[in-house]
Formats: sequence, C-alpha cells, structure tokens
Amino acid sequence: MKRFLAALVCSVCLAGLICLTGAVPASAEAPNMRQSINYFMNYFNEAVVQAIKIKEYEEQQGIAAKHPFTDEFVFFQDLNSRIEKSLGLALNLCDLYFIYNKTTYCFTKDEKNYLFDRLDNITEALQKIRDAPYPPTANLLENKSSVPAKQLAEFNERIDMLRAFIKSSLIVFQR
Repeated sequence: MKRFLAALVCSVCLAGLICLTGAVPASAEAPNMRQSINYFMNYFNEAVVQAIKIKEYEEQQGIAAKHPFTDEFVFFQDLNSRIEKSLGLALNLCDLYFIYNKTTYCFTKDEKNYLFDRLDNITEALQKIRDAPYPPTANLLENKSSVPAKQLAEFNERIDMLRAFIKSSLIVFQR
C-alpha cells in the first residue's frame, strides 16, 4: 500500500511540474505530445487506484488474514504484481515521450531506431504481462460478475488501450 501511495504522490508531482514549467507545449511543433504524456499520467493514476481498490477489497473480506493461500489471495497478488510492472513500463513510456519532446532536433537516425525499438519492446512486454497465465484460478474467473473477474477485465482493458494508444501516437516521432 505504501508503494502505491508513494507512486501516486510522485505522479501527481510530475504532472504538476510538467504543467507549471510548460515543458510540454501544445503547439504544432509537437503534435499529440502533451496528450501522450497526459495519457500516461492518467494510466498511472488509474492503475494505482485499481491497486488500492484491490487492497481495500482484500482487507474488507479478510482474504489474507483468513486464508493466506486461497486462490483469490494468490490471484490478487499476481494481479497486483502485473499492475506494478505495467506502471513501470508506463513511466518508461512517459519518460521517452518527454525526453523526445525536449530534444527532437538532435535525434539521429540511429537514435530514432533505438527509440522505435524501445517502444516496440515496451509494447511487447505489456502484451506478455497481459497474456501470461494466472495461477490456477479458473473457478474465480468463471463468474464474470465476481470481483476478481471485474478487476482482471479492467486491467486487460487498460493494457489494451495503452498498447493501442502507443501505436496511434507513433506519428509523434515520425517527422
């Protein structure tokens, strides 16, 4: 819980710093750059909120206290781990977009190739995080209205939207 709160504070500070310094111009020189960075910050905030909701649900239901190794407990621990990994990748994306926005005039062809390779690697890593099999929890996910199934659907949808956004925003780098 402390990790998520610390991460949330960092994201809010970073978003405030970006807005205060005007570091992300909304001019024609950097199409979609401001929206891209805002998207990553929103992704980060939504993921942190989901992790907090999961933690609150675990505390309300007493999942860890009653049965620390139940399917539901193991599933939520795995999902929280995936959320944390995706947060790290979203922050890497935000850094790449921010750095590129600040230094577009000095990128060589090799540097752009590295940038595109890095974006491809992050996109593939996000897909691997999403598609990796969960521990045996088939009975938890059969009921689509259960809390674990809803949390998983929310996570998968956010990952899919992030991957689609990366693909659609690549035009920012191709001048």
